[in-house]
Amino acid sequence: MSALVVKNLNCFYQENKILKNLDINLQDNEIVCLLGESGCGKTTLLRVVAGLQPDTTGDITINGNVVDSDNVNVAPEKRKVGLIFQDYALFPHLNVFDNVAFSLTKMSKEEKKKSVEEVLALVQLSDYSERFPHQLSGGQQQRIAIARALAYQPELMLLDEPFSNLDQHVRFQLIKDIRLLLKKRAMSALFVTHSKEEGFAFADKIALMQSGKIIQIGVPQQLYNAPESRYVADFMGKSNYVEVQVAGPNSYQSAFGLLNSETVIEAPKGTTLQLLIRPEQLTLTVCEYGPANIIEIDFLGAFQQLTVSFKNKNYLVKQNNQQAGYQVGDKAELIITDHSFVLFS
Repeated sequence: MSALVVKNLNCFYQENKILKNLDINLQDNEIVCLLGESGCGKTTLLRVVAGLQPDTTGDITINGNVVDSDNVNVAPEKRKVGLIFQDYALFPHLNVFDNVAFSLTKMSKEEKKKSVEEVLALVQLSDYSERFPHQLSGGQQQRIAIARALAYQPELMLLDEPFSNLDQHVRFQLIKDIRLLLKKRAMSALFVTHSKEEGFAFADKIALMQSGKIIQIGVPQQLYNAPESRYVADFMGKSNYVEVQVAGPNSYQSAFGLLNSETVIEAPKGTTLQLLIRPEQLTLTVCEYGPANIIEIDFLGAFQQLTVSFKNKNYLVKQNNQQAGYQVGDKAELIITDHSFVLFS
């Protein structure tokens, strides 16, 4: 059974259409990241699913129960969703135990104590129950917010940029821990971020949004290696484009010479297309009389990014630092490595 099904969803704010005929389906125990630029509708979609955003049309089903349609509008507190925000939303006057237990109003005292202790153990903060939010680090406060959401025993978790206020070294450890926690609980989650690195680390699938629509959804490797548009290609990582002309049923002519395709080319001979080349799909070899020229080198930790001029066009090349020794001004050979071609018109 699907944990979440959204069909033909539209959302309006005043006269503006924020979400446009949007569909999405989350399977049980699946984490999907809503990725995109600010203003594309990510948080609005999360709020609509939670029941916090009015002026919508379409159908929303959570674990087989219709919560929003033309004839149904289930109140937010009855949708059985857990909400986690970037600002933690902890009560400063309550200690950790009382923050986590805040929504457990229908439990007995013993049931409440057992539930709180269980989720605090899950987030590895069992010894912090008597502390107050101001006595905790940012990462610890976010763990408490997650524990509070889990204690509610939701059927679906909704996370709105929960890691954006954390330092990088804390952020990615917390991403790893929370992902494992959700998987341990077999819980589905919809996760909003503008950071593709967070999406890669946290989600099973990426749903890339643009102007109120999901334009491609799939596992992270699929969106990176097989983007369906230039927008997706450029959003998911650094891109080079090489103009090519169809030369035959399995080949293209380009500035790099004749390129052989693994698949049959359907476009007519002579058709001009743009071939996507990632920086790591180019190989650079220093050569005294090479046709390429290194014009810039950027150190990126384990890697370096080189800007290389080749036949009146600049290309980005990614090399690991074990291949260091390049100098600005070096002449070189620039070669496209074998890979599956992605082309755009």
